[in-house]
Amino acid sequence: MAENAPSPEERQKSRWPLILGGLVGGFLLLAAGLALGWYLFYRPIVNVAVQLPAPPPPPAPPGPDQAQVKALEEQIEKQKAANKQIEDQIALLKERLKTDVCTIKDPLGKAPNSPAPAGALPERKTEAPPGPGKVTPAAASMDLPQTGGQGSGKAAARLPPASLAQALEQATVLVVSAGGDSGSGFFVAPNYVVTNHHVVARAAPGTEALVLSKHLKTGYVGTVVATSQPGQADFAVIKVDDVPAGSVRPLPVATEPAALSDVVAAGYPSIAIAQDRNLRRLLAGDLKAAPEVVLTKGTVSAIQNKERNTPMVLHSADISAGNSGGPLIDSCGRVVGINTYIVTSRQTTKANYALGSSWLAAFLRGSKTPFDWRADSCA
Repeated sequence: MAENAPSPEERQKSRWPLILGGLVGGFLLLAAGLALGWYLFYRPIVNVAVQLPAPPPPPAPPGPDQAQVKALEEQIEKQKAANKQIEDQIALLKERLKTDVCTIKDPLGKAPNSPAPAGALPERKTEAPPGPGKVTPAAASMDLPQTGGQGSGKAAARLPPASLAQALEQATVLVVSAGGDSGSGFFVAPNYVVTNHHVVARAAPGTEALVLSKHLKTGYVGTVVATSQPGQADFAVIKVDDVPAGSVRPLPVATEPAALSDVVAAGYPSIAIAQDRNLRRLLAGDLKAAPEVVLTKGTVSAIQNKERNTPMVLHSADISAGNSGGPLIDSCGRVVGINTYIVTSRQTTKANYALGSSWLAAFLRGSKTPFDWRADSCA
């Protein structure tokens, strides 16, 4: 046994590999630790930005139904056409019933700030209200009261309001000129209508004009046969040959009444008839759809310039654009003036003027237009 045991030198030689392996292993562990420490604490930090892909676009909404789109477009076009037609009708109404048909302008076309002073209108030195035998009476078909007759000295009888309204509805007409201007007028004989010259756009004799009313039931084309001279009043006469006999009720003409006498104005003021549905039908071409005649009551405030044979009746019966050419009658149903213009002030006051009936009668006599003159008073 003792012989097989290793010697001390052999034992020492056998330890060196272990010692060398331990040293190498320790060195490797130290190197690994140093490398790990460097990696964790001393290596440079590199930020890498990674760009994510863009999100996919949202799904497209479903396309409109082409049939519905086409139907909607057609409906829009129809509505535009209807709106255009209404706009055209309104524009035509404004043109036909524009404010210069009965405005602050006087018969000479001026624009006074106050009622026309004496001398503003031409003087008629030889003109006088017509007397018996100087005029041609209208046809005997008129059924207005004949109380008193011409120059009898008796007073005419007053008519009840219903009879006055009926007489005005049967005699008053809407007048439309060839150029589209419009206003009012009234029959003084079965085939003769009186209006203002400016209502027919100051047209010369021979020009056509349309005359219509609800009572006539349709429109009739007449011819301007007489007009006042430029600067001399504002009268015109239209002859309508096609009106059936007995279908109209002409109004007689009488001298201007005294101040504070009751009067009634008749006509087609645009501010009122614009609310009448028949007007839209008329503008669409239906001549049987005439608007209602508008009546207003008032009193005579003064008769101005009568001494110059150019009387103007200042009254309180309300008139406005479109009333021009319409009659102003007394309580007995006789024409005492033809409504022609208004005068306004900055204080919003308004004066209504009608050219006097004796001035009108002188014009009718000079133009050989038949009419019925009443010299009696209205009591």
